[in-house]
Amino acid sequence: MTTQGDQVASQPHVLVSAISGGGALGRVGEGFRELVAAWFPASDAAAETDAAAETDATPETDATAETDATPEADAAATPSRGADALSDDQLVEALRAIARLERAIEALKLQCSSAIARRSAGESRHDGLAGRHGFATPERFIAATTGASTSETTKLIAVAAATSTRESIGALPARGPRYAHVAAAISAGTTSVEVAHRITTFLDSLRLTIDADHLEPTELKLLERAGAVGVDGLARYFKLIRAQLDKPGVAAREDELHARRSLRIWEDQHGLIHLRGCFDPATAAPIKLAVETLVSADLHAARDAKSRLAARATAAASAAIGASDAAAPGSAHASDAAASGSAHASDAAAPGSAHASDAAASGVTNASDATAPVIPLPDAADRALVDTRTLEQMTADALADLARLAITVEQAPPALASATVVVRIDNDDLMSGVGFATIDDIDQPISTTTALGIAAGAGLIPMVTTGDGEVLHLGRRQRLFTKAQRIALAERDGGCAHPDCARPTAHTQAHHILWWLAHSGPTDLSNGVLLCAFHHWMIHHDGWQIFIRDGAVWFVPPPHLDPEQRPRPGRRATRLDLLAA
Repeated sequence: MTTQGDQVASQPHVLVSAISGGGALGRVGEGFRELVAAWFPASDAAAETDAAAETDATPETDATAETDATPEADAAATPSRGADALSDDQLVEALRAIARLERAIEALKLQCSSAIARRSAGESRHDGLAGRHGFATPERFIAATTGASTSETTKLIAVAAATSTRESIGALPARGPRYAHVAAAISAGTTSVEVAHRITTFLDSLRLTIDADHLEPTELKLLERAGAVGVDGLARYFKLIRAQLDKPGVAAREDELHARRSLRIWEDQHGLIHLRGCFDPATAAPIKLAVETLVSADLHAARDAKSRLAARATAAASAAIGASDAAAPGSAHASDAAASGSAHASDAAAPGSAHASDAAASGVTNASDATAPVIPLPDAADRALVDTRTLEQMTADALADLARLAITVEQAPPALASATVVVRIDNDDLMSGVGFATIDDIDQPISTTTALGIAAGAGLIPMVTTGDGEVLHLGRRQRLFTKAQRIALAERDGGCAHPDCARPTAHTQAHHILWWLAHSGPTDLSNGVLLCAFHHWMIHHDGWQIFIRDGAVWFVPPPHLDPEQRPRPGRRATRLDLLAA
């Protein structure tokens, strides 16, 4: 059976005329030509064609080339390439051409959808085009035909209704589109259906609340900004424009948002505590600012640590390359090194010597390695300090820090001043270090290690019991560092004492290096250190050690982070650093 499409395809001049003319189909043809030009630039296509011609050329093929030429043969001879064969500039230009082609096809699809919607209208749903094909609505018919979702086709028909010429009704003549500028932008291929849907939906919402004279300038302004900010950036302009055009309605919308605020907290079956909420702008502003400020500080610290690692790796690589150049046969450096005697060589080879450890750290493991450039890994102890948390994890930790601060500061509201997190742990588990503890009002048990960690903070009280539940010891806040001691620790540490942390003193708590109950650790300056919540958790769970020497805090990484367990100097207050310099 021959279709009308087959007839057009068999007449190339008809097809070429259709895609070369004006209208929506002509713009599709123009977009396709731009894509082909981007995919096969003239110089590349000519080179590939010439190479293919040289490879396939024989006297026999030359003699029969003209007689055997067919459209199928021409198509087979067309060079083909994948996206990986394109240069960077060609790939970007091809993507732009595809986007233009997509918008041209969308405009054509919009015309078809508009026509289907009109032809599906009728007194009975079975009378229209969609009904005759067994569909209750044109949206479902188009979705089934194109493979799109119903929500997509609903947007398509809504945009078609807003941008199509409106038919005459009775004595009323036909009128232009409701949003003529959006219709023109779609037709020109400068606006996608998604952008058009958002703009027309927003303008429809303004019609009953603003002067009609403001609609057209707003439509033009939004179309102009959409090209610069994209689909996602339009929402901000919607809010500002609505406030500008409907100033009396701002207070009413604010009241509505305030009434819809909510926060829900629950524990799931896996033991995770979920928080889900929404807030009006005034309520959310301090929450958002506080959390984002803490996260920003953590991101800066992580970025600086990674920059230092990269700089050290580059310097070590340069040193290794320089060493290989110096060791090259016949080089002046090599002869100088040979003439300098064997003392340095023996020093470098001595087990445990500084030179030997430096050589090992640089990645040179034997004599043959010294003759080739070696790119060493960053120092293991420095790698141990890199913050590997995701942005979402940093955000969760920041919110927890704010809550800890709220229940511990002296200026806390009266209700929070008496709030206490109670951690219950069996005495045997406490002494052995292996077991579990529970937190009041939370079902999921925690490890003994975590219990020891969080019980060291203010506002958290450990309750030690026997296996039968008898209370052996109930911690009291007197075990905590005094205000004067915290001031002294802040004078020494300047905030979280971890080497690569920038949290200020207000976001830290004074922790016992030797736990005050299990290890009889005293509550004095020689056994105290300021740590933020994250680094306190990390030190307990990763097995770091802390010691104080000559008034300075030192951190010792666990073996899996640094096999040599080299101590790292902790952070010091800026004033002390200046005095030391």
